[in-house]
Amino acid sequence: MMTQPSRLLSFLRLHGLLPVLLSSTVAVVMLQARLEWSGRGSFLFLVWNLFLAWVPYGLALLASLLHARGWGRWWNLLPLAGAWLLAFPNAPYLLTDFIHLKPRPGVPMWFDAAMLASFAATGWLLGLLSLEVWKRLLEERWGRLAAWGGVLAASVLCGYGIYLGRFERWNSWNVLNRPRSLLEAVLGHVSEPLTYRWLVVTTGVFAGLVLLSYLVYETLVPRCRTGRARA
Repeated sequence: MMTQPSRLLSFLRLHGLLPVLLSSTVAVVMLQARLEWSGRGSFLFLVWNLFLAWVPYGLALLASLLHARGWGRWWNLLPLAGAWLLAFPNAPYLLTDFIHLKPRPGVPMWFDAAMLASFAATGWLLGLLSLEVWKRLLEERWGRLAAWGGVLAASVLCGYGIYLGRFERWNSWNVLNRPRSLLEAVLGHVSEPLTYRWLVVTTGVFAGLVLLSYLVYETLVPRCRTGRARA
């Protein structure tokens, strides 16, 4: 019989905690090396963005833990699902930080590109891991078709959230401190989407990337686990 710590470790391993911890550590170490190398704090914002990318993953872990302990009634998970959906774009959003890549004194641009890639890859992985949790919960309760519908909807909303963050500078917490202004902006986007230059393109591109990467993840991960089990 597994002890409580062993169960917890197995739960965290199942949800990919160790890889994202390692990836996050590598990213932060590269940033620290850059700070010491250049003496400039040009990319310190990446730490905050990485923290925000961990939020949807943490919410998904909590939902999965509640479900595993038998507390996963839909009315218990609904607030967590809503919070996760608001925070989810923060994870793949790190990919857009490549917009800050340019020649800077003291540090070669290839190092900055590698550092940004480490943050972006970590954020993207955190997003996929969190999406996997909710897809499994939906599939268990409402079936595979509903689960994939949820993945599609989350991907589209994620693309839209990235547009809101990158081009209009909205944040997840603006739902709490500026709800009326945010709602007016969203209604404007829905009513006249083509009047906003990058709205449709950004939403479509990132929705497609999230969906495609999740399809790859969904295909490869079970095979890897099966291979390890047979070995």
